Amino acid sequence: MYEEIIKLLEEHRLKEALGQMTKYAARTSNWQLKTEIESLQTSYDLMLQYTSKGMKDPNKVEMYHKMLCTAYELNDQTYTTIQAENSHEVYYNMMRAFAKTPPHSYAKLQMQLETYTEDIATALLAHTGLNIKDGEIDNIRKRHEAAIDELFEKIWVSTRWNEMEYKEMEALFQSPLIQVNDLCIIISAITMSLIQIFDIRKFMFLLKAYTHHETVINQRAIVGIALTCYYHEKRILLYTEATAYIKKLNETSKFAQNLYDIQIQLLTSSRETRKIDKKMREEILPEMIKNTKFNLKGTDEESEDQNPEWRAWIDHTEVNDKLREMSELQISGADVYMSTFSQLKQFSFFRKISHWFYPFDTQNQHVASLFLENNKLQTSILDILMNSDTFCNSDKYSFCLTILEVSGDRRELIYQHLNIHEEATEELRDHIKNAMMSEDRSEFVSRQYIHDLYRFFKLWSNRHEIHDIFEDTLDLWNKKTISKTLLHKDYINQLADYLFIHDNLTEAQILYNKSIKLYNRQSAELWQKAGFIYQKTGDYQKAIEYYLQSDLLAPDNIWNNRHLAQCYKKKGNYSKALEHYKKVEQVQPDHLNLALQIGQCLMALEQYNEALTYFFKVEYLDKKPLNARRAIGWCSFITGNYQQAQKYYDLLIAEPKPIMEDWMNAGHVYHILGEMEKSITYYRKARELCDSHNEFIRNYHKDKKDLIKQGLSEVDLFILPDELI
Repeated sequence: MYEEIIKLLEEHRLKEALGQMTKYAARTSNWQLKTEIESLQTSYDLMLQYTSKGMKDPNKVEMYHKMLCTAYELNDQTYTTIQAENSHEVYYNMMRAFAKTPPHSYAKLQMQLETYTEDIATALLAHTGLNIKDGEIDNIRKRHEAAIDELFEKIWVSTRWNEMEYKEMEALFQSPLIQVNDLCIIISAITMSLIQIFDIRKFMFLLKAYTHHETVINQRAIVGIALTCYYHEKRILLYTEATAYIKKLNETSKFAQNLYDIQIQLLTSSRETRKIDKKMREEILPEMIKNTKFNLKGTDEESEDQNPEWRAWIDHTEVNDKLREMSELQISGADVYMSTFSQLKQFSFFRKISHWFYPFDTQNQHVASLFLENNKLQTSILDILMNSDTFCNSDKYSFCLTILEVSGDRRELIYQHLNIHEEATEELRDHIKNAMMSEDRSEFVSRQYIHDLYRFFKLWSNRHEIHDIFEDTLDLWNKKTISKTLLHKDYINQLADYLFIHDNLTEAQILYNKSIKLYNRQSAELWQKAGFIYQKTGDYQKAIEYYLQSDLLAPDNIWNNRHLAQCYKKKGNYSKALEHYKKVEQVQPDHLNLALQIGQCLMALEQYNEALTYFFKVEYLDKKPLNARRAIGWCSFITGNYQQAQKYYDLLIAEPKPIMEDWMNAGHVYHILGEMEKSITYYRKARELCDSHNEFIRNYHKDKKDLIKQGLSEVDLFILPDELI
């Protein structure tokens, strides 16, 4: 019923929706909710009465939109009330728990978060004993984590902020005493809440949070904005303040670039990660593991030179290819570590929903001991990796928690492997420092965050209770609120190219056509790309139209002429196909496949002697001339040169794996020559390669006209299949 009411509201059938809402709310014991619905219904009935009497009201449009928004909110509230009374999902369990024992107010939680840094500093000064100091700091960390977890959960299950809550959250967010990581977690909580239920105040909060100067914060905010626009666009369009704010953001180049990067990352996660994960599990990782059959440490303790086997392994062709492939995937933004870390999400750390959204922090109570216990870590690659963009936050926690599970001796061995020379350490530190200050950092931050989101929706223990956003198309460019930005001339072609490369052809086609219409009518390349998609999807006439338009803009392009010829050939227009193949031949006279295509067109036009010239050329020059021999055999048969046809079909059936057509055509030749025993033997071989006798008969009768031209009667054709039974 909730979805039915949403549909009515989206269609602006408000009276019907309110009638359904009254019935829907009857399932609850919430009298205040029922009263609010009844009040809204009364107000709308009065508006209808005034309107029906022709009374003018300058505020009617504004009032109507306000009533529509209120109806949406009351429908949401009815749904959550019913679910909270009946559902045992984590979300509603938490909602019920907070109803019995209310959490701290946002203002109180702000005070708890603000004291964290000061408490740590005080503990360091107040205690000289190492164990006492570490114990006190650990307690401070636990109190801080409890506060941020409570804040996350409070935001997540809050269906709608009132004005006071919104102002408290604004004050909290603007506090200079609260850590950046805490603010990141708050943004994630708001995003998760908005995915669950729309709240205009939370959405406005995200819009304003995007202007924060910290990249890790503004990138989480824009991901939340994008997802909210995707799922709740019709709701957003009812609020002029929100649409005006989005319009303002859309006009900034930074927002446009960030949004484009996020669109690509969301597409990669939703459409490509599963394929990449399969490739990593089944191809890349097994190959690397298979070829790692040596120790990474030399046996001579005094020797400091590298083990020569390392280079042998790296230079191993297959391993090198897999490493290169993995590197290229990672550079392109692919999530190459999902398969590696998916098995490492069973730690108790991940039982708390908020922990999936923690920015990685070496001071987090769950991993802090790892970075304190061994001085060697100060010069190891571990802390450098944990501060780089190589892994997402969730995977960094998994990595550290895994090391902490290992016993002392084995952990020491891991430390030794992670140690690197001081010079290399400094070089890596400088590299990461430069990356942290780079203007392109926003793309890495948002990518890491989307990988975190992907792991949550795919691996969280209660994932079956929530909608998996990565099963959706996530085509933000189709959302009115942000489409103008993504379809801008600076991004539309890049987006179309991405879709094209990843075989999302229908969507790519739409964007190429839109780009041509809006910006690029004079781009021969776009006409070609759009034409190629029509060709790939079997619309050859449309492809021809687009290729011809491209030819007008950039005449005599080899690629364009070749594809025009292919489409004309598919349409059965062999004279036009030949015309364009001939244009290509002028530039590529020695191209063997081209010669074969020209020969096929000539053969279709019954210009057999000229066709044979091309086929003989291919046979002479090609190392594997099977297709040329098939063509020569058929041309020879059609022109009555049976001896030559016999010679070529004998060559073909002498091959290790002749195809069905080879046996069939050889049977035709020997049938015409009157060698019936041999003919029937070859026909039987052809039938064996068919799925059924019926399929054989269909293939046999395709050549009916040609066989009759060679002197066989219809009766001969009817009798032959029966002779095989």
